[in-house]
Amino acid sequence: MEDGSPKETSSYLKAVRDQYEAYPYPPRNPTDEKVRLENSWHDFLELINFYCFNGRSNFSQEFRVLVAGGGTGDQTIFLGEQLRYNRRAEVVHLDISEKCNEIARRRAEVRKLANITWVHGSVLDLPSLKLGPFDYINCVGVLHHMDDPRAGLQALRSVLKDDGAMSIMLYGKYGRTGVYQLQELLRRINLDATDLQAKLANTKIVLDSLPRTNWFKRSEDIIGDHKEFGDAGIVDLLLHAQDRPFTVDELYDLVEGCGLHVIELIERGRSKYKVESYIRDKRILDRVSALPRRQQQAIAELIAGDMIVHNFYVARRADTVASLEDLRNVPFYFLDPPRNVLELIDRNPGRSVKVSSTLYAATVEFVPGLYTRNLFKYLDGEHSLKEIFEQIRRDHGKTEQQLSNDELLNEFRPIYQQFNDLGWMLLRHRSVGKFRSLTEMQMPV
Repeated sequence: MEDGSPKETSSYLKAVRDQYEAYPYPPRNPTDEKVRLENSWHDFLELINFYCFNGRSNFSQEFRVLVAGGGTGDQTIFLGEQLRYNRRAEVVHLDISEKCNEIARRRAEVRKLANITWVHGSVLDLPSLKLGPFDYINCVGVLHHMDDPRAGLQALRSVLKDDGAMSIMLYGKYGRTGVYQLQELLRRINLDATDLQAKLANTKIVLDSLPRTNWFKRSEDIIGDHKEFGDAGIVDLLLHAQDRPFTVDELYDLVEGCGLHVIELIERGRSKYKVESYIRDKRILDRVSALPRRQQQAIAELIAGDMIVHNFYVARRADTVASLEDLRNVPFYFLDPPRNVLELIDRNPGRSVKVSSTLYAATVEFVPGLYTRNLFKYLDGEHSLKEIFEQIRRDHGKTEQQLSNDELLNEFRPIYQQFNDLGWMLLRHRSVGKFRSLTEMQMPV
């Protein structure tokens, strides 16, 4: 399915659309789909299920997805591939750029995906396009390019199911300090230039001339679109027709002002937005912990200084995250199962154990309790907490009165929290089976 041309719903639209027609972003070669699947971290079904659907969705029933501002298709293709074998699933790709849509559509053809509907239009057209409602909406890198981000979010909300959820990405203000300094510099240098190619040529000269003292130059270890994506990356990062960043507080104001709840801010996991990831002083942590969550996250943003984007889930309901208190939930490692936890515990009886990963930068450190080894022994991604606890009692010849679920849960909770804060361990309900692995999906089509 394809729709007609986007309506001129806002003064921003033509300039932004023209930019993406000339420089589709991110630049992708459709033939790469034969050997590689670009993954979108926040669109893994395991994460969506954990954060947005209480761990209870297996996505096997009717499930409608909107990728709003899908660009050249990274999120669309990844979601479409994960939902490939659900005949009742549909992914709707919406974008204002015909060129971006063409690239995304060719990628889907190479991958032989038949579950995607293509719509040429604007997010602001959603109330009149009659495409919804949707269970899940992905809107990455779109709202901050709108003249009125709130109007964009309200349009998304209008097609979201009551029990649905969204994944949103907005630019971070403090982490992109150097970007906005350089954008201002280029506006002054390109004051009389009207042609985008001329502006691009001037920008390349400026980039090659920046001294080490320049804030953008100093931030190139966290900002690299201008190097990774060539001309399209330079234009999107430094010459965009419309670009505004958000602090954590501004993000919450936007979401709550549209009658939605921020479910969680995550950068792989939650730890980036937790003050205790940076400060260990108990006196300060006690004061910070008494503050509302949003204020704690705002403080973490100010401490970190390198949050160039904010990725987060929102929903109409506030209680969408799977709970450790539900013993029917299955704990499982996400993407990178550690292989030596039992060995580390055996080798260091009564002492601190550090579990590391090649995928997750930080380590998980804990002192094993009386039943910790058994907890990890049965943590196989198949058994629920209830089943794990029952097996531990059988191993130790104890009844539930002698070794309660609460006692075992209290031993596991702080360990789970560390893993979960990194995004390394999640939960899904016992009724939900395992999802296709990234290795399976990466196989050539």
